[in-house]
Amino acid sequence: MLWTHQKIKFCGSEWRNGMTAIAKRRLFCTICAAAIAPGLASAATITTWDTANVVVGPADLPDGETGFSVIYDRDLGGVDPLISGAASNGRIAYSEPEATSPGLRVENDAYELGGPAPKDVASGCIMASSDSTCDGPFQSGKRFKQQLTGIGEVDLVFGVDVTTDPVDQDGVLSVDAPVGYQVYHRLVNLTGQSIESFSIQLGSGIGDNFVASSAGDGLSFSAAFTSGPEDLNAFSQYPFGLFGDASTNPNFTIDGFFDTQRTGFDLDMTEDLITSGDMYGSYSDTFGAWMSQEMAPDGLFWDFDGDPTTDALLLAWQTPDGAWEVRREATTTCTDPADLTTCSYGTTLDSYTTFADVAGAADFLGLSLPEGEVETGLIEDLANLNENYAIMVDGTYQKDRFTVRVSTVATVAAVPLPATAPLLIAGLGAMGFARRRRRQS
Repeated sequence: MLWTHQKIKFCGSEWRNGMTAIAKRRLFCTICAAAIAPGLASAATITTWDTANVVVGPADLPDGETGFSVIYDRDLGGVDPLISGAASNGRIAYSEPEATSPGLRVENDAYELGGPAPKDVASGCIMASSDSTCDGPFQSGKRFKQQLTGIGEVDLVFGVDVTTDPVDQDGVLSVDAPVGYQVYHRLVNLTGQSIESFSIQLGSGIGDNFVASSAGDGLSFSAAFTSGPEDLNAFSQYPFGLFGDASTNPNFTIDGFFDTQRTGFDLDMTEDLITSGDMYGSYSDTFGAWMSQEMAPDGLFWDFDGDPTTDALLLAWQTPDGAWEVRREATTTCTDPADLTTCSYGTTLDSYTTFADVAGAADFLGLSLPEGEVETGLIEDLANLNENYAIMVDGTYQKDRFTVRVSTVATVAAVPLPATAPLLIAGLGAMGFARRRRRQS
């Protein structure tokens, strides 16, 4: 697909139905108008994640353990990063058994996107290295986790074969797939600072040798990808379990813990660049800029099904003033833990000065509290931002690789933890409350 230089307002509809909070927000995605030239070459194939600038994490980890493939600012050439002086601002995380090393892969299998007929067709996807597929069911482990460990740039490099067309699992050509490759992307802030803004840019090369993609070079973000809210080509959201209205989403039976309105960053998309704008929804009203994971408040999690491999349900959180606020109550949130369709939204029930006051009330959740059933831990999803977009590479592209660069800008000052947090954390350990590895918002 070739792009003209004409700028158009592509998605100027008003966000409704949960995409704005308090005030309605109008978002315009400015993109280049697309035009197909006569005799244009067919789509190219994205072949693999090129790990020349990556120290790939170990394989065959024990279940529940997390591995990391660390991304550096240069081609390592087999040299230890400590010797070469390579620097890193990010890594791909994966946890067995949901995903395996290296944590990210390219799937070449044309599939139909969701939505009403006629459905758009994607050539494949960039996803986690899990057992799922591009069109796998909800929460089947498709989204890869890119942890940002420093402020700056992180470069993911992908191989391209312009001589072959994408095919589906039966070997059928998918040149009629106009969407390109859907990207299941999650950014996790582990920088130790709040992030004010970010961008996702296409180009080639790594580190100081990165060169931005140019107009009409055969590489672009896909203007045909419109599966997002209000048919946006690219959108950004915090996880539904914290901010979302279950009545609008068939995958959920319980509303978001903090708000029923979705929240995230407005995005502006051009041919080769996605940039964040203002935040929409209530996240910034409560937490400010995009917080780093260790800044997240503690939460109280209920292991409603007794299965340590599944996610627990968030019932209460520690407010900035150190009090504990219960926002869900077990007997009305899930009247029958074996049947999650009975779950419903719980409003704020009460606020307690200390966690001891909460834990001391054996029936404050309508539960007895045997060891291991109710646990505490950081509300990690407050640091997790889901990115949704697609990439198109056509047969006119002249290189055998391309780069997806994520860049971040920090706020002026980091947001400190609540002053009472160290004391509370120490107290919780003495009470025998453990931190779970997996937590559901």
